[in-house]
Amino acid sequence: MNFAEFEASLQSPPAAYLVITDQDYLKQRVLESCRRQVDDSARAFDWNVFDLKKDNVHAVINSARTMPWMSALRWVYVRHAEEGEEVLAAYLKDPAPRTVLILEANRKSRKWPEIPTIEIEGRFDCAQWLRARARKQGYSITPQAAETMVELVGDDLQRLDSELEKQMLYSGDSRQIDVESVLALTLEARERDIFELIDAIARRNAESSLKILNRLISSGTSPQQIISMLYWNFRRLLVAQERFKKGEAPFPVINSLKIWTYRGKEREIARYPRHLLEQVLLRLRETDRLCKTTGMNPRIHLERVVIDTCRGGSV
Repeated sequence: MNFAEFEASLQSPPAAYLVITDQDYLKQRVLESCRRQVDDSARAFDWNVFDLKKDNVHAVINSARTMPWMSALRWVYVRHAEEGEEVLAAYLKDPAPRTVLILEANRKSRKWPEIPTIEIEGRFDCAQWLRARARKQGYSITPQAAETMVELVGDDLQRLDSELEKQMLYSGDSRQIDVESVLALTLEARERDIFELIDAIARRNAESSLKILNRLISSGTSPQQIISMLYWNFRRLLVAQERFKKGEAPFPVINSLKIWTYRGKEREIARYPRHLLEQVLLRLRETDRLCKTTGMNPRIHLERVVIDTCRGGSV
């Protein structure tokens, strides 16, 4: 079931739920929805949260078997439920009639009976999630703006929700979110470092490039996000060069390609060696593939791109 179906089912909940997702944001929303089912005054008695990485599974069972004191139902939320697979399997065969047990796990157990499951499998469409989330709040975000936000921020729903909240505040009475506003806010803090990194790579300055790269990662930008932003921006610079050569006026080109940081710096764009831009794009594409198919730390792949490009190694 999806989250909306889960919330609808809370009116008449089953004896247990299973939560399987790698999104901390979704896990937290499920937990908060369950906690709201118990009045504030009763939570000390009828609401419990356990983590089987540190708590004993038998404490979970004792809590689940205890009759609710002040509520119609007792609610028990269990993180890392797979750690107590055997004991929980025995409980689920004969669950307490006045307890709702929520099991947060990284997989389904074959030993557990069928449980209503809140699950996200495969590729999650974050852009579609953003559009639905904005609509629910009475705002509108264009498909292109949603895709751009995912490309820049990544697929962590917690971070996307935070960025969306900023966009909604920024939109004011229009309640419309477009690509321009996404770029204006989301890129404001990181764009300067990204373009400094691009410039350092173009000047083949490995020391400066690695220093800026470390600053970006230390500020919370993941290697995958940096790869995405570098590829996107190097590609735009290459397109800009091609359009300059065709005789197009610089300002309209920079404006249409949204190369904000390079306004008034047309000569810098034209000065970058075309073969270098092409090499970097090929390396970044290969790096993205390696990050998705190997277990090596993505940062190592990214540092390799920087060092190889600055040293002029072969693609």
